[in-house]
Amino acid sequence: MPYIPVKTYAIGQGGEKHDRFAALFLHLIMRQALRNIWRNEFFRNVATLISGTSLAQAFSVLIYLVLSRIYTEEDFGVFGLYMNILNITIIFSTAKYELAILLPKSDRESVNLLGLSALISAGVSLVLLVIVLLFNGLLCRWLGSSEISPWLYLVPLSTLLVGLFQSLRNYSNREKRYRLIAGANIGQSLSNSLLKLLLGLVIAGAAGLIFGVVFGQLAGFMVFFIAYLRTSRSKTSWLSLPQMKRLAKQYSLFPRYNMWQGLINNFSGALPVFMFSAYFSTAVAGLYTFGYMILYRPVSLVANAFYQVMFQRFVEKQHRERPILEEVRLFIRRTVQVLLVPFLLTGIFAPAIFGFLFGEDWTEAGRYAQIILPWIFMVSLVMPLSFIPDMYRKQKVAMRIDGVKLLGRLGGLTVGVLAGSVYLGLALYTVASTLVLLYSLLWYLRLVKKNLPEHPAEIPLIPDNE
Repeated sequence: MPYIPVKTYAIGQGGEKHDRFAALFLHLIMRQALRNIWRNEFFRNVATLISGTSLAQAFSVLIYLVLSRIYTEEDFGVFGLYMNILNITIIFSTAKYELAILLPKSDRESVNLLGLSALISAGVSLVLLVIVLLFNGLLCRWLGSSEISPWLYLVPLSTLLVGLFQSLRNYSNREKRYRLIAGANIGQSLSNSLLKLLLGLVIAGAAGLIFGVVFGQLAGFMVFFIAYLRTSRSKTSWLSLPQMKRLAKQYSLFPRYNMWQGLINNFSGALPVFMFSAYFSTAVAGLYTFGYMILYRPVSLVANAFYQVMFQRFVEKQHRERPILEEVRLFIRRTVQVLLVPFLLTGIFAPAIFGFLFGEDWTEAGRYAQIILPWIFMVSLVMPLSFIPDMYRKQKVAMRIDGVKLLGRLGGLTVGVLAGSVYLGLALYTVASTLVLLYSLLWYLRLVKKNLPEHPAEIPLIPDNE
């Protein structure tokens, strides 16, 4: 750009002309900056994932303005039980081998890990079906809810669909097919929300909420499955049982540690619903479920987008022996800067916001959301980086950290139950969650710093068109 002399005018002596010139100059700079950001592969991939699913998630949140007036607290309590049972069963659905799909350099090995994950999903779902058929009544007594009984029969199907969805999503992530991932997320979210709305108008109870989720899971899986048949069907010939067995042994850390870590983490996340339903009421569990979902859905949308792109990007950098420490620090710093003010405002006004948007019956859900907000804030920082222990084979330590988090959460909720106070239990649960997540974040930074390549390539931070 050639040098352009700029003359400074005093007020009343061409000041308006100077202001117009400055505004035009600033506009040109901003437009060029935005153009450079969009040219950057990293930000473009994140934006692709966020932009499409943002529309679907915005629609989902708007739908809750209606759903909160169709379904009761008890309905959301049963729905919360179903979703938290599913959050536990899906941990076994792939034995966490879907996380390994991104790691091999060979595409043939990646396809066989995809096949291995699919086989395990089918086997686990069959075992779950037998368990539900034989022990339905016993499971209901353990959960303290007879209303969940008919919906337990859908858990095996949901487990299968989620296992296949996650495996195909990770394979698509490896291929950098971010538009496909965004399309699958949109299909899942929109079909889920629309069926919840339509069934809620004609069927009483939690049926619409649960059928909506299952239908959304089916829609998301079909988007990936059809795309795979169109573009990668020939790779199916690569599938080999001996190869799968070899890879299962090679990546055995994932079922040995990641699977149990996931079980511990998801079970501790389900504790509020299980304990509130058993010791207080299904309505209390429903209020918590509603408040949690309204906060967690937008956070998980952005966090998962960054997780998928950063996981693929950092594994690729690891293969090339390139450093990632500065990118990790930059991500943390920018996330805090962007989210701190919105979270503070939500923390102050959450009950009023919930009461205004969803009706006075849900003001209490806003109070629960207010209490758990620090924990959700830490989730937004830690979830996108949670692949770091997998990169450095530190899953065993990660599992132990989540074990400490489980004990802290269980202790906090137990104190609340004994004191007869939902607020106290949630507050202690949040304190335990926040402290352990903070420790995890600091540990991730130490891991990255400790594993810097000995002879890193000289590259700019998040380079253009890498």
